[in-house]
Amino acid sequence: MRLLGQLFLHADREQTISELEEATGIPQQTLSREVNRLLRAGLLEGRRVGRLHFVKPNQTSPYYPELSGLLLKALGPLSVLSHHLQGVNGIEVAYLFGSWARRYQGEPGPPPGDIDLVVIGSPDVDDVYDACTVAGEVLGQEVNPVILTPADWKARRSGFVREVRSGPLIQVIPA
Repeated sequence: MRLLGQLFLHADREQTISELEEATGIPQQTLSREVNRLLRAGLLEGRRVGRLHFVKPNQTSPYYPELSGLLLKALGPLSVLSHHLQGVNGIEVAYLFGSWARRYQGEPGPPPGDIDLVVIGSPDVDDVYDACTVAGEVLGQEVNPVILTPADWKARRSGFVREVRSGPLIQVIPA
């Protein structure tokens, strides 16, 4: 799962075996064996440059759309952020917004470069940023949290709040 998640959540870029080893913590020998199986199954495409072996998901595979969607749901920002934020006191509700929210709603496109998160409540700011930093390390992407009071969220006075509320929101921490 870690290997598939690393590959499919970053489907737009080729990765070497050593990069995959570093990102997943899976030993090189095991990684090489599993990558070869995925190549034979047609789920990955690869190329060699000297001693380097580059691989990425085969987006023309008939399995790609469903597998990519399943891995996004199981291992993507929603799952990881939910896990890391649930222990932070003072969060009333949290949502993904922006590009990742649109991907979760099925909008096609490359994986976004960062993760936008709005947190509503009165949590300790350092606790939110610490949780987001750890989640970002797991996901390999920067998490950009914005913390708002419940009154600011409901009032919709700022253009930012109106903009965020007008787009898709994916609930990370339930109200």
